[in-house]
Amino acid sequence: MNGKEFRLKRFLSRSSKLVVAACDHGTFLGPIPGLLDPRTACEKLQRADGVLMSPGMIHHVNDLLIGPPSPALITRLTWNSNFGFHSRIQNGYHGDMLSVSQAAAMGADLVVSSLALDTGDERIDAENAGLFSRHVQQSIEMGIPFIGEFYPPKLKELTPEQLHRQTQITCRIMAELGADLIKTVYSGPRFREIVESTPIPLLVLGAEKMPREELALQLALDAANAGAAGIVFGRNIVQSRDPAAFIEAARAVMEGKCKVGEAIAKYHLEETPHAGN
Repeated sequence: MNGKEFRLKRFLSRSSKLVVAACDHGTFLGPIPGLLDPRTACEKLQRADGVLMSPGMIHHVNDLLIGPPSPALITRLTWNSNFGFHSRIQNGYHGDMLSVSQAAAMGADLVVSSLALDTGDERIDAENAGLFSRHVQQSIEMGIPFIGEFYPPKLKELTPEQLHRQTQITCRIMAELGADLIKTVYSGPRFREIVESTPIPLLVLGAEKMPREELALQLALDAANAGAAGIVFGRNIVQSRDPAAFIEAARAVMEGKCKVGEAIAKYHLEETPHAGN
């Protein structure tokens, strides 16, 4: 077993269904509710299996990630224009923020790099695939597990069938290019087909903030029932009334320890709409 396999298995063994908290929204959106103060936000995420952070925030909070129970540190390698929701630019341009060796020097346990295809420009597609592949090779050299991320360009314009097909194709391509894990959107009732055609574990991202925590927990349950290895939720965790309780509730629901309604009551989560982006 090499170092990369060791780190990957150690991460996957943290829970039978993983709960990762994404705290990197500031990289694309600036300060948002729930993440105005990175340290305050991170203090509430100790029960997560992993925390996804942008490179510049790591040194502000790394002392909070020492000692049990502390989540694995995951950092982002690419800047993706798909996430620039405030500017309405969603053409799938990617920028290289740092190398895997630089991420490892910062203390990262795993790294994330995006891949956007079917952007409408074959040159952009090719450049994105090249950047993604370079990061994969760097991760092999450094022994750091690599998470491929897919968030479709122009998501809101896709039909359910287009979303499903794009997700299935891109997840398989990311596996073919050498990713160890995948973070992707939930495509709907046919998501199991994507799990079955992708030979590496999939984590479902939360995308939009759900108006009620019940709906976010239901998404986590649907993903787990379809075979996902867990979730990567950002605003649905950090903008929860009680992020720590939501993390525990999501894990309990995915592991089949309680139903969604029972989790709402057990972990004292409120069924009220929550403002936020």
